[in-house]
Amino acid sequence: MLTGSVPWATEVVFDVTLDELEDDPYPIYERMRRECPIAYVPETGRVLVTTWALCDEAGSNDEVFGPTTHPFFEVYGDPNVMSLTGEAHREARNAVNAPFRPRAVNGYRDTKLATIAVRYIDAVRERGRIEAVGELLEPICQRAIGDVLGLNDVDDATLSRWFHRYAAYLEDFGRHPDVAERGRAVKAEVHRYLERRIPELTAHPDDSALSHMLRDGMPEGRYRTIDDVIGTLGTLIVGGFQEPAHEVGNALLGVLGRPEQAARLRGDPDSWVAKAIEEGLRWLPPFGMTEKTTFDEVTVGGVRFAPGTEVGLVLASANRDPARFPDPDVFNLDRPPMSHAAFGYGAHFCIGHYVARSLGQIVLREMLERLPNLRTDPGAAPPYVHGWANRAARTLPLVWDA
Repeated sequence: MLTGSVPWATEVVFDVTLDELEDDPYPIYERMRRECPIAYVPETGRVLVTTWALCDEAGSNDEVFGPTTHPFFEVYGDPNVMSLTGEAHREARNAVNAPFRPRAVNGYRDTKLATIAVRYIDAVRERGRIEAVGELLEPICQRAIGDVLGLNDVDDATLSRWFHRYAAYLEDFGRHPDVAERGRAVKAEVHRYLERRIPELTAHPDDSALSHMLRDGMPEGRYRTIDDVIGTLGTLIVGGFQEPAHEVGNALLGVLGRPEQAARLRGDPDSWVAKAIEEGLRWLPPFGMTEKTTFDEVTVGGVRFAPGTEVGLVLASANRDPARFPDPDVFNLDRPPMSHAAFGYGAHFCIGHYVARSLGQIVLREMLERLPNLRTDPGAAPPYVHGWANRAARTLPLVWDA
């Protein structure tokens, strides 16, 4: 750092490994907020921004803090809705937005989302115990969101493979060539799927997100190509499958760790389910970081960002900033209503936030009503929570009175 000058963000170095972040980032975030709220973390290749106020300042400045490109191009393909800006971004977002608008979601909430949730929950009711994330929550959300996307002809096992390999590729930060190879293989598989599926949807359009992506905003009789839509479809597979599944798991992890609040939620789901989902999103957001790149030089928080700086706005840290949330590390159903950052900022605020919240509330309510006295399994290994950019209860053993 240059004494007496405003430092560049990349000169403020906080040295921590990816393994340490993935194990438990929250003590690290607490120290960063206190000592260096904006700092370059070499293993991530990014400048991390960790306080609520600074994340909000940068996240609200779409003119300077634009989307990153390299990881999204590498994993999903170019173009995709996460890496575009300006008019190109608006066009891509508008093309996929129709089935995610609140009115549209409310129209299929009971006929699609609730029906699927009930079917999967009823299939395990007699078992009395389950590893909830991999055996119930992810399958429900992959099927429900998969159908909204237009992947209703893809079986559950394939959806799961697509999701996990895309997500692993995105999370890996280039550390393991085999992870990247599996990710590229899945993208090739999705490409082959679209070669078959697109002609069907151009001949017989429907209300799926994929069908809208192909035709909305296009001249009459013209459609987007595979290369136009495959990148955005990949982002929707990862974001759409992960967010609702892991938001429910994280809410359960939080509330079942507080017996009095768990009893209250079980006793009156209608009054507390929405609150539990929102507090879970604040306490342990499934997507802990949103990636940006600076378009121009800018000063934020007393440090300068050069054009082209790769930045991570750490949503998970902002959501536990005590300057905004008292006792932030505590899951608390009684927390006064206050917006959180789990769905990001600005123009790239999560397009599927309403369907994610709606599906999460449905799944949690149906689990509480159909799996009596739902609780963590005392005879199983403790829940396994892992990750930093994408953090969640990866396993959550539950039991109930079958």
